Amino acid sequence: MFKKAWFRIGLDFALRELGIPSNTVNRQLHRAVVALGLSEGFNPREAALIIYFRTPPMRLFEAQKAQNTIVAWQKSQAVRQGYFGRAVRQEFALPEVPGVRESLFQDS
Repeated sequence: MFKKAWFRIGLDFALRELGIPSNTVNRQLHRAVVALGLSEGFNPREAALIIYFRTPPMRLFEAQKAQNTIVAWQKSQAVRQGYFGRAVRQEFALPEVPGVRESLFQDS
């Protein structure tokens, strides 16, 4: 239980580092990525990349900040190369439910 809570907090922090406010992420997608991250052994930054690469570029609030953050994560090895490649290619089994395969941001 605590592991899931800490992972969720870490994911939200990593999303902020990328310039993605966590409250704009579809809740179903957020929950699916948390579950996937815990089951596959991702760290929160690796899980944040799954969400980042599902984000349409024109919807990113701070695209340059996100790109610089990703480069820094790779240089510091905060993100493992194998997981980075999988995030880029979107090689993850996310559930086929409304909001997970749709737009990252909730439309209001």
